[in-house]
Amino acid sequence: MEDKAEMTPVSKELLKPQDQILFHTKGLSLISFGIRMLTKSFFNHVGVYVEEFDKKGYVIEALGRGVVRTPLEKYIENKNYILKVVRLRPEAFRDAQEHEKGKGMARERLYAKIGLKYDWWAIMWLGIKYLAKSYYRKGRKYIPLGNPLESREKFFCSELVCECFSGISSIVKNLFAGTIYPNVQCSEITPKDIGKSKWVEYICGDGRL
Repeated sequence: MEDKAEMTPVSKELLKPQDQILFHTKGLSLISFGIRMLTKSFFNHVGVYVEEFDKKGYVIEALGRGVVRTPLEKYIENKNYILKVVRLRPEAFRDAQEHEKGKGMARERLYAKIGLKYDWWAIMWLGIKYLAKSYYRKGRKYIPLGNPLESREKFFCSELVCECFSGISSIVKNLFAGTIYPNVQCSEITPKDIGKSKWVEYICGDGRL
């Protein structure tokens, strides 16, 4: 966890295109609470920051109503949300050229998925796996159970982020998989996985995981 005394408030000026934004949703939301409890994380949601030609900022995210593009102003200084921003490390890429090309690929994929539906069945299966704890037990070896309820035309929040950044690096297979389970599928990635990945760095906001 970051030192709270050194935490920097989230502002548009600190953000760069394709940064990942983690959300802690306040209020009475059983889904948000359930995600935090099952993943043992302070955050329950994740989206990606993008800029358009008018320099306005948006967050592309998968919500209950589907994949949407939300103005950043909805979240900045909104007391209903606590935010944390992380950014992919340059070391995750072969060189600066691959880094920039990869971010461009991720952006194109994000915009291509706007309008697709939320994957309720896949997130339910992920919850069942966390409850069973079978995914994290048995000698710390990855158990390739996959997510049989996932749909390639639907996404939950962290799955969307993982899919859009998948394969953009020639030296890291899955930027958000971590080191213990390097072959984990995007349909099994959580907001916490993205926030604690060795390939991201803290930029601003709340430092908790």
